[in-house]
Amino acid sequence: MPVLSVRLLGPLAISRNDVPVTLPSSRKLRALLAYLALAPHPVSRSRLCELLWDVPNDPRGELRWCLSKLRGALDAPGRHRVVTQGDTVALDLSDCLVDALEVSKAASQGLGSLDVDRLRALAKLFAGDFLDGLELERSPHFNSWLIAQRRRFSACHAAVLGRLVASLPAHSDEAIAHLDTWVELAPFDTCGHLALLSNLAGRGEAGAAEQH
Repeated sequence: MPVLSVRLLGPLAISRNDVPVTLPSSRKLRALLAYLALAPHPVSRSRLCELLWDVPNDPRGELRWCLSKLRGALDAPGRHRVVTQGDTVALDLSDCLVDALEVSKAASQGLGSLDVDRLRALAKLFAGDFLDGLELERSPHFNSWLIAQRRRFSACHAAVLGRLVASLPAHSDEAIAHLDTWVELAPFDTCGHLALLSNLAGRGEAGAAEQH
């Protein structure tokens, strides 16, 4: 069966066997996809309508349209990933590669147990802010959820970088590159700054350390 990949850590994107899957331009459809991809349990239609629509027109009709388009993008012959049962909706992505879920699973199991290659692979999953550019107008509930997820995954990114730097040879070019990313990502994290200063000093780059 073709491998389906969903990228949430950066601009939303879907690919099948590394070939991009075209999604409708609807921002609410994309927001719906992302929300369901992270939801640990099926979500009621009323909750989804409340989350994404603030107009009294016909939110359930718009939801049905979005779900039909998601089926076209995600389903494969003999494999239905958009699952509706009664009043609930879920996405079955158990056989898909979802970057945010990979990071969440690794973080919950403990980054300290991962080897350097796995940490490198996790760091590469971050291609920008969570759902970069997908804020919705007049959808305060969704935007609140989005802000919370961005904070969560930003913290995960910083934790991955911190653990990766600690696992790399001290003062290596690779360690410095990840430290630069860490400090840019979390400018108020003193641990990142101290680690960067220590690495620069260890490389004999006292001037760069003083400028930092």
